[in-house]
This record gives sequence, structure tokens and C-alpha cells, in this order.
Amino acid sequence: MSLLTGFLVPLGLSAAKRIRKFVGVIQNRRQLHELSHWDRHALKDIGLTPSDLVGALSLPLHRDPSEHLAQMSGRSPRASLEEYLRESRQTLVSQGKAQPASYPSGRPALSA
Repeated sequence: MSLLTGFLVPLGLSAAKRIRKFVGVIQNRRQLHELSHWDRHALKDIGLTPSDLVGALSLPLHRDPSEHLAQMSGRSPRASLEEYLRESRQTLVSQGKAQPASYPSGRPALSA
């Protein structure tokens, strides 16, 4: 019985980890779709273009689009795109170029 348990526990943990990662990828895709509603100037302010979004959304379903965008923006794949977007938004607000309410959502754009 312990042999079976010794096999099933790591298998279950691995499956749970993969499911959690897939749920995160789906959440990032939803938030990326929300970014697609931003106008070209707002996207330019955060260092993205509409074609960047299209390219990230055209990746296979199991690939995380935030990692793709992080690589395109020259940031480390480990760097959170959410942090990048939050910093960009704060910079724009502090420079008086944007109001926090002018963006479609007050939530962070993507999560890692």
C-alpha cells in the first residue's frame, strides 16, 4: 500500500501544480484580452502595440502570454508584467498624462 501511496502523492501534487499553472495562464489571457480594449496611445505608454497583444494571444493555449510580452519588452521572463504595468501606470499618473480612472480596469493587468 505504501508503494501505491508513494507513487500517487507525487503524481497528485504534480497534477495540482499543472492545473494551478493552467488556471493562471487562462487568467492572464483574460486580462490580456482586457488590454486589447485599450487604445493605441495607452498601449504605447506601457511599451506595447496592438500587434504585440495579437501575437501573445495567438500562442498555443498552454503558453502564458505574459511571459511572451515580458520577453518582447526586454524584461526578464521572471519579471512580472503586472509590476511593469503598475509602474507604467503610476509613472503616467505622476506625470499628469493619465488619470487612474482613464484605464479600463483598476485591477492589475496581468498576473504571473
